[in-house]
Amino acid sequence: MGDEGDLQGPAALVEAERLLGSGDPADIDAAVALARQAHADGVPGAGAVFADCVDRSALYSGRPQAFGTVTYEHQGELHLAPVDPGVPDDLRLGFGVPPLADLRAEVEEANKERARARTAQPGRTEGQPYARVWRDPDAATLRDRAEAEAGPGWREHGAAWADGDELTFVCARPLQGAIVGPLFELPMWRVEDLLVLTVRVERLDELVLTYGFWPLDANGAPAFAGRPDPDGRWRGSTAPPSPPTNDPVLGRLVEHTVDSAFIGSRRVLAYVPPGHTPDEELPVVYATDGQGLAAYARRVDAAIAAGTLARVVLVGAHAAAFDPVQGNLRALEYLYGFDPRRFDAHQRFFVDELSGWAETELGVSARRERRAIFGCSDGAGHALFTSLLHPERFAHVVAFSAGVPPNGNEGWPPGRAPLVQLCAGTLEPAFLLATWSWHKHLERAGLVHRFVERVAGHEPLPWVEELPAALARAFPA
Repeated sequence: MGDEGDLQGPAALVEAERLLGSGDPADIDAAVALARQAHADGVPGAGAVFADCVDRSALYSGRPQAFGTVTYEHQGELHLAPVDPGVPDDLRLGFGVPPLADLRAEVEEANKERARARTAQPGRTEGQPYARVWRDPDAATLRDRAEAEAGPGWREHGAAWADGDELTFVCARPLQGAIVGPLFELPMWRVEDLLVLTVRVERLDELVLTYGFWPLDANGAPAFAGRPDPDGRWRGSTAPPSPPTNDPVLGRLVEHTVDSAFIGSRRVLAYVPPGHTPDEELPVVYATDGQGLAAYARRVDAAIAAGTLARVVLVGAHAAAFDPVQGNLRALEYLYGFDPRRFDAHQRFFVDELSGWAETELGVSARRERRAIFGCSDGAGHALFTSLLHPERFAHVVAFSAGVPPNGNEGWPPGRAPLVQLCAGTLEPAFLLATWSWHKHLERAGLVHRFVERVAGHEPLPWVEELPAALARAFPA
């Protein structure tokens, strides 16, 4: 950079635009000062450049933008980067920036043009597993279709239907805005009193998902604390059939707190099958994220009752809660290499203390061939790396939607490789790639394993449905 501080008027604006266009965060402070000078000198358009510079400076430093000039692209759509809601429109107008509502409307209209263009080209998803399409539907037609598809209760619960490779969601709840979570987290568009989203999905007829209409506030920001539980479900015409479930279970769910010398006390949820006695030494599945174990237990309980799975015990340790200061403790405990101290402490709890409690209190087997480890997402990474670190403990690994790929050097001692069963969804690209990488790594090593690809997103439904079959391969009836 030269003597930018000496520039004034149009020259200051030209230099500010050059620095802004460089894309180098180190240039942004100088660009802000030059654009401010040009605006103070009354140069037309300098205010908008100043606003753009200020917004980029804020985003570079991790703060929301003030004016709303910066957009980014995700899933084929433009999105406003986070905006400070305390900045008034009068300030925007003073720098030649439209009101925030107008900026949002401009982004939505640009996205509608993209979606209309996509609609006119059958099959187009721009290299993504799904993309929004838009046919400018009218409200009366949407109401009639929702009534036909979901019955008279659709206004309370919403409706979803498929036309070819397009899936439409309609919500009639009195919300300012909504996204369809947890998979299609795109803002729904308003058609009179309705909120609507239509997405084109590859292999839609094989899709299984849960969904909910998660509210947004007037600024398009989430109006919920924590991700709500989805209350809708969709299953394509050729999707794998849903395995049976028992609610309530015929066996028992056991809640307990295990006191650990390494991580403090940790809640545990266990499932034991009907008629279990502590002297049976049944096969056992040790799982992460035990707070969600009940959904898996219902499917496992039904598989045992149907005679397709041996009588097994599930033992799930709860994940560490998110800490606002220390961050995602769950990932630090589960993933090898991020925080060695925390990971090692959790290993000592999970491998030694948790199994010691289960063997003493539940009478599960201590034999390697009758022990499995199970996890999903970061928990899948935990299952894989724990089996590598403790090959004498586990003969079976069930890892769904792995959060981390292998580095290519992982290996078990001769004769100690477990049977690894992998599963991931086409609509969770990063997790699919990581899981597929484990599949290829095992394949190159010549190790017996199984890899299942589902048309699904990063959510529990496909994992819950796949677990009974995976355990039946490990522990056949």
